[in-house]
Amino acid sequence: MSPLPPPRPRTVYSGVLLNPCDAVLVVHHKDAPGGVYDLPGVAPGEEDNGWIGLAAAIKTATGLDIVVRQLLATELTPADPRTGTPAYRHRVRYCGLVPQHRRIVLGDGLDHYRWLAADAVAEHCGTAARRIQHALKVHSSGGKVDPRDLSSVTSGAEV
Repeated sequence: MSPLPPPRPRTVYSGVLLNPCDAVLVVHHKDAPGGVYDLPGVAPGEEDNGWIGLAAAIKTATGLDIVVRQLLATELTPADPRTGTPAYRHRVRYCGLVPQHRRIVLGDGLDHYRWLAADAVAEHCGTAARRIQHALKVHSSGGKVDPRDLSSVTSGAEV
């Protein structure tokens, strides 16, 4: 009898929202370590409606009506058998420009947000920093990401 294949990675969808100064909106989840931010999006374990559900998830998280646009980054985070953490496939899409002084209304599970310049992402976003920085680089260069690529962040893809 052959061993069971590993479980499929859970897909996490998140969105890049920029302000007129090219700062990215990041949110802090109440259960995340202090000072660690991530992009708003669909959390693992929530109903998976694919990237189409991303607009509704961002509306719930921030109060912003957005349009989900092009794919900016994919990243595969392998499972950790020691902790039981499953594998995740992150898909990051551009979701538009937020007008200056637009009010952000945080949803349940979030306690604050920040607008971060690209050079401040590494300091505040923990393990999500590489994925966010890659997405910002692809967006600013006008590059494209192949949706079949499991990890555009670690594949060394030129942007």
